Amino acid sequence: MSSLNPLPHLGPHLPTFLLSTLFFYGIQYSSHKISPRVVARYGEFDKRTRTGWATHVVSMVHAILVIPLAFRCLSSPALKADPVFGYDHFVGHVFAFSSGYFLWDTLDSLMNSTIGFVVHGAACLAVFMFSFRPFLAGFGAPFLLWELSTPLLNIHWFMDKSGLSARYPTFFLANALMFMLVFFLARIVYGGANSLLFFHTMWTERHRIPLHLHVIYCSGNLALNALNWLWFSKMLEKMYARLQGDEKVKSPKDNNKGEKEPLLRDDAKDGEAPPQGEEEEEGSLSLPANPPSPIVEKGDKEGL
Repeated sequence: MSSLNPLPHLGPHLPTFLLSTLFFYGIQYSSHKISPRVVARYGEFDKRTRTGWATHVVSMVHAILVIPLAFRCLSSPALKADPVFGYDHFVGHVFAFSSGYFLWDTLDSLMNSTIGFVVHGAACLAVFMFSFRPFLAGFGAPFLLWELSTPLLNIHWFMDKSGLSARYPTFFLANALMFMLVFFLARIVYGGANSLLFFHTMWTERHRIPLHLHVIYCSGNLALNALNWLWFSKMLEKMYARLQGDEKVKSPKDNNKGEKEPLLRDDAKDGEAPPQGEEEEEGSLSLPANPPSPIVEKGDKEGL
């Protein structure tokens, strides 16, 4: 493989990559223009909530589009035969599409968020782009399916911010419970099984993969699985507290006319610190709009 071209399979997918980036910027722009017309409470949002709203819209669109594509990628004969160094043209288009999203996410985080989200977006972009070397392309699609829980998380956030959580409390609770179930099945059960397969494959192919890549990818996978277990345990704690009626109830002044505090909060992506005097409710759980998947942060540019 020529060292002058570290990503020899990227060329045919560059139009998909660039158009995808523009597409997600278009979704973000459209959200700012359309949301005020369809969300009654949008005019009451502060700047960081409006920014967060558009971010969740883009996250929602990406998840809805990429999930069925990821399912289709699972049937690739080439990647089944060699998930480490195999390549599939259709899968390449899917990864280019998601790479466009992660490029948008990285640039948006530079403007509106913290360094943690910038690093996360850049890591996503790097790992998916380096699948065009190719390397570990066979594990991209299974771990994209961790995003099965993302639409439910976004619905939860939208309902809370728009006040629909108070108007439809039963649906709000049902969505939260469904999110927890899908999170458990997609990330803990299915994701855990694919992580075991990943470790088995890395061990089987240990003679073909440099040691430093083993350390980077395997340690990253372990860390993200640990985070999933931590997040899920906190969800269970918060849901139990809510069902027992132990949670504090925020006043209308604190929470836009008194809708319920969401099961999961997402203030970290807003890009601004909470106003003075407004402390985050004890026991709330902060998660990103698009929680990382193993293929996102288990890799590194160096050495590929």
